[in-house]
Formats: sequence, C-alpha cells, structure tokens
Amino acid sequence: MRERKPEWYERAKTGPFEEVKFTDVHADKVMRRVKEGEPHQERKGFKFRAGIAAAAGVLLLVGAGVFYLGTGPFGEGNTAGPSYQHEETADVTEAGMIKTAEKTMQEQLGKKLLFQSIEPQAGADQVRVVFRNGENYAYVWVSTETGKVMMYHMSAIFGPEEIDDDILGKAKEKLRELGYKGEFKADRLTRLVDYGRVPNQAAQVSENLFSGEAEIGYVNGKYVGAYFEVGQEEIGEDLKQTGLNAMSNLRSGTVKLNKAARNTGGGMDGEITLFYGPDASASSFVKMNYVTHAVLEVTDLSLAPADPASPEQRTEQDQKLLDMENAKLQSAAAAVADGIFGIRLEDYTLVKNQSRPGTVTFESGGTAPAIEATYNLEGVIYGLGIWREATPY
Repeated sequence: MRERKPEWYERAKTGPFEEVKFTDVHADKVMRRVKEGEPHQERKGFKFRAGIAAAAGVLLLVGAGVFYLGTGPFGEGNTAGPSYQHEETADVTEAGMIKTAEKTMQEQLGKKLLFQSIEPQAGADQVRVVFRNGENYAYVWVSTETGKVMMYHMSAIFGPEEIDDDILGKAKEKLRELGYKGEFKADRLTRLVDYGRVPNQAAQVSENLFSGEAEIGYVNGKYVGAYFEVGQEEIGEDLKQTGLNAMSNLRSGTVKLNKAARNTGGGMDGEITLFYGPDASASSFVKMNYVTHAVLEVTDLSLAPADPASPEQRTEQDQKLLDMENAKLQSAAAAVADGIFGIRLEDYTLVKNQSRPGTVTFESGGTAPAIEATYNLEGVIYGLGIWREATPY
C-alpha cells in the first residue's frame, strides 16, 4: 500500500461532493460509472480525476484484463464469461462448489484469498462463495444444479513486486505519449473483475496503476484514462490568469498556485486542474478544459462546513443545510455563476439534493447543462461546476 496522500490529492479525484458529480472521474476509486436520474433525483457524473477511489476514488478504476496473467479466459478482444468448465458431470457438493469458486477466483483475479463462507441464495438455485483477505475480496455465485459459475465480482490490490512488466511498460509508454514527463514507478495496481451481474453485459476486467504523481487505467486491455501532475512551467500564463480570475469569485486575497494536474482520456484534449494553497494540502482548485481553457468547476474547500464530531451533530448540521432558504441560495449562486460562467442562474430552477445536504442543482429545463453548487451553514457558495458526462478520470 502506498502512503496516504494529502487532502488535495483525494479531492482531485472526486471533487468537493460526497458523490461524483460534474464528471470521476476518478480514482483511487474509479469503479467508478454514471447513473443519471430525473432532474429531481441525485445526479452522478462528476468525477474530479479520477480517480483516482477508490476510489473508490477511486472509483475509480480501470483495467487491462487478466490476460496479463496468462491463465484467464479473457484474452484481449474476448470478453465472454467462464469458459474453463468442460466436465460432463460437475461436482455440486459443498466442497466441490467451493473448489470451483476458488479456481475461478485464481484464474480471473490472479490472487488466492481465504475462504470465508458459502451462502445459499434465497429464491435461486445458487450459492454465493465468499473469499476475503484484508481489502481483497471475491464473490462467486455457483449453480447448485450444474455446479457451474453463474457470476462473480472480485477486487484485489497488488504491490509493486506483483505488477506484470508488460502492463507496466505499456503504461509508461502511454503516459509519455500523453505528455507526462516524470518517471512512472507504479507502487500499486488495483484489479476489478465483474461478470454476470448485469444482464447481457460481457465480462469487465478493470485495472488501475498508481504512482505518487500519476495514474493510468485500462478496461479489458484498452486504455481509458490517465491522471498526472504537470510542472508549473508547462502551464501558460493565460491559463494561470484564467484560474486566478475564476478563484477570485469565491474568495478574496492572494492565492498561491501550488500544483497542477491533467485528466485525460484518449488524447491531450482532456482537463487540467490548478490547485491553490500555501502547501501541498491545497484546498482550492479550478478545473478547466485543457484546450479551450473554459472553466468547468471552481471550489474552495476551506469554506466547507467542518465535519461534525458525532452522528447527532451531523444530523443537526444536515438539517440546517436542508432548511436553508432557496431564495438565499439562488441569489448567492447566481452572483458566483455570472462571474465564472457568464450565465444567469436566476433563470434556472433550484433543486435541493435531499440525500446530500449542502448541495443544490440548478436545472435549465434542458436548454443548457445543469449547474451544481455546494454551500455552507452561512449560505456561502464554496463550489460551483457545470454538470457533464462522466469520464474515466
């Protein structure tokens, strides 16, 4: 496991909201995908990088496929389900089904975990076999009639000594192509394998490779996105000035540009994030389109409400946020949005997100992208961004 990253690093993956919103991004938890609801429902789509979690960030993860292990059925271009069971008579004893599940786990995940339990599934002729070891887990559903694997969901973390040289070399080459100038030394790889839980969906094998300054991900062997820090000397003065102008709409006084990072998927036309603050724990950032320099989000987490010390205090704080007067929030957000995006939020409809107190969505009625804002207990806006389709990072 790598050392814990500073707050800005994690926030870069997921943005200021408890759930991915404006794009996830992201991460360390990149298992992470988009679930859009109606305007009154919670939207998902913003992923600050990432994420990088985790995930989860995160989540944040993307993958290359177990074909790197040389044992699974997922050769590149082949995403069919389990194909190794050729026995005419399968073993449907408890021990036999555990053995079948264990074989599936080792072939698909590339790691042997400890057996935890075998659980009959209500209303189905199946059992779920569970393996776990720390953060690593595997769930394998086996038919009690045929003894064959019906579906599985697995996740594992691999240390630097366990990362295959082929995928590491492939990642280094791709990052150089994308413009990363550092030396990529992956200190962790996360793998997620999923099959059968979504009808008619082919098996999905996802991997993320992480280092202290960069992350790159693959799904079924295909590159899907990357995150990497860039030096300040690589940023043009016009882009820096755009970031400062956007940040000035949330806070006054001098802000110091501390770090910059790129999010990209499939080329150099991704997004760039400028982080502001006195040190590496920078809590303010501006996210822009790397090519057009259009501002996509501005956030100053130093203005966010402090985390309550107890569940009771959290409940009380959440209720205060939900009770905030709509007109006050609309007026506060409108002033910021006009300065940053040049739009009139007074013409939008405000929708409070009940499941995430402190976050509101401004709906245009379909004439323009939705705008999301976060606010504190004083009604001060500390985050504002344009909702957009999720990208892998």
